[in-house]
Amino acid sequence: MTRRATAQDVADLAGVSRSAVSLVLNGRADGNISRAKQEAVREAALQLHYTPNAVALSLRSKRTETIGVLTWPDHRHMPLSLLGAIYEAASSAGYLLMMVDALQRPWQVDALLDRRVDGFVVVAPELVDFPLPETVTAVPTVMVNCLDPSLGASSLVPDEVGAGASAAQHLLAAGHHRLGVLAGTAGLASERRVQGVVRAVESAGLPPPVVLRAGHKIEDGHAAARRLLESEQVPSALVCTHERLALGALLAVADLGLRVPEDLSLVSLDDGEDLAGRLVPAIDLVERPDRVIATHALDLLVEQLRQGHSAVRRLTFVCPVRQGASVAPPRLRALHAG
Repeated sequence: MTRRATAQDVADLAGVSRSAVSLVLNGRADGNISRAKQEAVREAALQLHYTPNAVALSLRSKRTETIGVLTWPDHRHMPLSLLGAIYEAASSAGYLLMMVDALQRPWQVDALLDRRVDGFVVVAPELVDFPLPETVTAVPTVMVNCLDPSLGASSLVPDEVGAGASAAQHLLAAGHHRLGVLAGTAGLASERRVQGVVRAVESAGLPPPVVLRAGHKIEDGHAAARRLLESEQVPSALVCTHERLALGALLAVADLGLRVPEDLSLVSLDDGEDLAGRLVPAIDLVERPDRVIATHALDLLVEQLRQGHSAVRRLTFVCPVRQGASVAPPRLRALHAG
């Protein structure tokens, strides 16, 4: 078994004292250790794969360099894309994550507090109001994709209304005047996305889009899209409020002997499932900027950890359009799915 490198090993390799190693790796070397020796210590630590003892550091700094993540699954899945982005941002900042299911195992929140996590990140699978437990508000906390009605912590959320509007404007710019919407049956994100589509269409002076409530499964999207395409109000373009509905719609189009985008243009809104971009054709997508949100969330939390509690903020992030191959100008003739 290979012996783990010690601070003394780093000191010997760098040609400095053990105390110099401690000063450099704890960020207190400026003004005490020359730049050349600081670099020698860092190179030696890297070469020996040395990391400081976390327990000893926490005893000195009163910090554990760990962050508790409170999350939960919705009716579809855990928020894997957001969690992955949070993990990468935390790792880059030098923090470990400890994750619990805050809805199904709420007692584990107290377990994280007992382990003296430095702060919390709350990560919701879908935009939702989430009242923070009182014990959580006692330490620095940021909320991702959710809002605390009592403003107990800063929140970072995507602009879901703007996302819906961007999807509609993308289709309007391509010349479409008859839009349909496949929307989830519940959820704050879905409702706001529909609002955005409707507002954009109304602002363009066009008839309101036909909105079908379609659930959350692929088969829900398939059934709703067939109903719409076989109705008397056949749209030339369709907005789906999440990717599973878009996949179902694409299957329905194929069942009816039609093609995307020749017979129907299609735009989906992102839910972090990485489905739309893998379809054929690749679906034009309004993306939730998970990495941007996660990076800002960790920056905000680290700022609180270093400077104490700061003012509660609500930050909203623009959802950009990612071009695919599912939008084209409408055909001159009316679309019939018979």
